[in-house]
Amino acid sequence: MRKTLMTSCLTAASLALMFFSQSLSAYTQDQQTYLDASRALDNKQYAKYRTLRSKLNGYPLAVYLDYNATMADIIKLPGKQAAKDIEAFAGTPLYNSARYRYLLTAGKAKRWGDFLAVAPERPNDVRLQCFYQLANYHQGNKTAAFEATQALWLYGKSRPAECDPLFALWSKAGHRSQGMIWSRLLLSFNAGQYGLVNYLAQKITRHKAEAKLLVSVYKDPNSLRHTQRFSNNATIYGDIVDAGLRKLALSNINQAIKLYKKYHKAHRFGAEQDASLNHFLVRRALIFKVEKQRNHIDTMLPKLKSDELFGMRMRWAIGEKDDATVEKYLAQLSPKGKADPRWQYWQIRITGKTNPNLAQSQASTLSQERNFYGFYAAQSLNAPLSMNDAGLVFSDELKTKLNQDSGLARVTELLAIKRPHDARTEWIYLLRRHDNQTKAEYGLLALENGWYNFSVEASIQGEQWNALNLRFPLAAQKSFEKASKHFGVNIDEIRAISRRESAFHRFATSGVGARGMMQLMPATAKETARKYRLLYNKPNDLYRADNNIMLGSAYYSQILKQFNGNRVLATAAYNAGPHRVKRWLADSKGQLDVMSFIETIPYTETREYVQAVLSYRMIYQQSHSPDAGMFTPYERNFAY
Repeated sequence: MRKTLMTSCLTAASLALMFFSQSLSAYTQDQQTYLDASRALDNKQYAKYRTLRSKLNGYPLAVYLDYNATMADIIKLPGKQAAKDIEAFAGTPLYNSARYRYLLTAGKAKRWGDFLAVAPERPNDVRLQCFYQLANYHQGNKTAAFEATQALWLYGKSRPAECDPLFALWSKAGHRSQGMIWSRLLLSFNAGQYGLVNYLAQKITRHKAEAKLLVSVYKDPNSLRHTQRFSNNATIYGDIVDAGLRKLALSNINQAIKLYKKYHKAHRFGAEQDASLNHFLVRRALIFKVEKQRNHIDTMLPKLKSDELFGMRMRWAIGEKDDATVEKYLAQLSPKGKADPRWQYWQIRITGKTNPNLAQSQASTLSQERNFYGFYAAQSLNAPLSMNDAGLVFSDELKTKLNQDSGLARVTELLAIKRPHDARTEWIYLLRRHDNQTKAEYGLLALENGWYNFSVEASIQGEQWNALNLRFPLAAQKSFEKASKHFGVNIDEIRAISRRESAFHRFATSGVGARGMMQLMPATAKETARKYRLLYNKPNDLYRADNNIMLGSAYYSQILKQFNGNRVLATAAYNAGPHRVKRWLADSKGQLDVMSFIETIPYTETREYVQAVLSYRMIYQQSHSPDAGMFTPYERNFAY
């Protein structure tokens, strides 16, 4: 089972409460009673809590109070009774949270019968999986437990401590073979886990010398240059060389390819292993456009037959204005690759040099698509953009059924009492219970209520790619208008950035710590606030929509000025940083047109980001400026 983020629910100290204050009179009587009950429970005023709770029978959020009030007792119950009590939370995010807490507690206490009573099927969480197999083992189902343990153990990184007792039983029973140890040794080698590599090498008995050799290659992969040490025909030596060359390629791709050629000539690898290693090395050389390996790459690519690698090679050629090479690899793409709008566009450019009429016909076909290349093709032909909008509207029949899911009432109440995190979780769970058509109806309802990030979420989960009203709502209109006017930036540009960054989820947080609707790093926000005298005291201020949009717009306006109003460069810089964009410009030396520059942005994330933001802007401006270009004359004519 998946561990829910909601480990404690709706306490008075929840994150969202820090950002809102509301007079008591703004809440309904039930809402205020709920908040008072929640506060009483937090303060352990149990008599007061029970009195307040008795007034909330039938209130949608009462289940949250019951969760907080009873979970401490539920986790102590026998399994069958606990399963029954946990069932009371079914249909809410609390259900998985309750199961997780119970199972983790039962597993740690070695209450195996209780564990299986609540989880008769294998959970998703790794810690719980280990407890599940331990429970099976202790309940007499040893064979099945040990069969599943192998898959858990064969992993390139360390497993949670909860798995150690299971692994010890499995190993003691003789199921941890030398072959398995060697397989995990290779997995950990490729995962860069030296501690685990060293530990596992000490467990090798049948190939102790080879394990020692593998550890030495980990420490110094360039030792593979001593080819005689690895000349044994045994497969295990091929494994060592394969792993070592992959590690060597991270620091010295030229040496790795040089040695690969020697070992390949000596038939060191099996066919499948050879192809996989060759692909890895060629890809690595393409990432860094290693000039010394150009001939090797061009020799290998037809054999590898990979659209990904063909694309990387074409971007290298585009950066060098080498049309012949682009044309060569366009022809080698798979049918699926050739159908990609990206490569359709580049085929049109190639075709246009020798057959303008055919190129125009191809461009007309591409212009019917709603994407970056389709929009560019349409504007090149002076044709209107094809929005391909489904024009999604309510189905009277389905709309009347939306309230039948009690999750909608919980979402509504959670938003009313300013619990947006919990409301979003409920919304996601609600959508998962329905088919795509009904998800679209919920998206329309979200749009009607101004729940804009919920409408986007519904479009994604419901695969409503042509429902532009759901996908591109006019979220936070007043905040965007204010920021646009204050900093003199186009409202559709900053709105498009926010749509790409967070899908208008103001509590969005990236893995590296960027926060809010326009995904600002706290350090960037602090410096921007200082420079423009904007409100910012702490990172959590970035979860305020108005603050975030003002700071994000200020930062965007700053980098827009830095790049003389060039939105292509400013958008790339917003994602990757101005220093990287300046480096890319230095590398291209003013030799590229705008489409070539975008195509050759080294980072896939940034390349797709720029294309998405430009496309989203085009979609947003259709309602009021349908003739506005994707690029200004300055951007189009700039020497990148």
